[in-house]
Amino acid sequence: MAKEGWRPAGQLIADVNAGNAFALGDGRVVSVGMQGYEDAWPATTQFWSPKTRTWTAASTKPALPHLSMGVAAMLDDGRILVTGFCKKDNCGNGSNAELYDPASDIWSKPKQMSKGRFFHAMVKLQDGHVLVLGGCTTDPCMAGTLNVEMFDPKTNRFAAGAPMNVHRICFTATLLADGRVLVAGGYNPSGILVDNETYDPAANTWTINAPMKHRHVVHAAVLLQDGRVLIAGGDCKPELPCAAADLFNPLTGKWKSVEPLTVPRSNPAAIRLRDGRVLVAGGLSYFGTLWQNLETCEVFDPARGKFVSDESMAKQRANFSMAMLPNGRVLAVGGDAWAEGEGKTPGDAELYTP
Repeated sequence: MAKEGWRPAGQLIADVNAGNAFALGDGRVVSVGMQGYEDAWPATTQFWSPKTRTWTAASTKPALPHLSMGVAAMLDDGRILVTGFCKKDNCGNGSNAELYDPASDIWSKPKQMSKGRFFHAMVKLQDGHVLVLGGCTTDPCMAGTLNVEMFDPKTNRFAAGAPMNVHRICFTATLLADGRVLVAGGYNPSGILVDNETYDPAANTWTINAPMKHRHVVHAAVLLQDGRVLIAGGDCKPELPCAAADLFNPLTGKWKSVEPLTVPRSNPAAIRLRDGRVLVAGGLSYFGTLWQNLETCEVFDPARGKFVSDESMAKQRANFSMAMLPNGRVLAVGGDAWAEGEGKTPGDAELYTP
């Protein structure tokens, strides 16, 4: 497959933000739109066709259309679990989770979590359970929670997991090759964190690791082919995007710095390509007195420990999703953009061929 870079991939039915795009076995991509802040990103489910490169709307609406700032994970059976936060006045007290089945185009409500949350993380474990971690459980958010819950896809119920050691919001959770989960960075009242810990599902225990070399929040995290984890960008100081990057070795529980990103980025999207390199795209950066989203992209080569600039997207994007297609191409979906200080949305998708 010859490198083509980025190409247009159709106008969205409705704008969407991050964490919502999933590749299906038939080559299509489903985007489960989730509300961000109030009146932002309507909860619209839509499908992308690789044959026509166009989007069509699903025929059903989410079970909780006002679920705010949700996080989504695809289950082994193809369903998509969405967890988030609901205010009493818009979708019912205690409502905080929903399920979507792309095969039947049906939304449903599982047994709800004990705590609704936002600015949290989810990760699917090797046995198919889903870990729901941290985040804010009250609005406004005064502090993150240590609370962890485990979703069982066979019973559609949540159960309590061992709590984390450190309160955190806007962090990453990465499934390691050995089945453990690395939770890294984020923010709490003490500031932007270097703290990180690993969860062992077999023992239901947490282990605190050596601190990261840099502070990271709203960053990207990607599991490399050799089992290490790349943490890149985010904010390293309050509201200041940075280019710092760190590598985690799960065998030692320690970190090392690598050469920085070519451009400081907060809220970028990142995905591992088939050849083992990592594509890092978009995000938000700061130029003098102006915040601006990025169309620029770069690729991390683990063998060289270095980022190299790559072809830019046509649109500036942050808070967007990337999905790996069965043929190795990457679909970038939606997000938001800032052009000269004015909030705008790309409203479309782009297709990347490495």
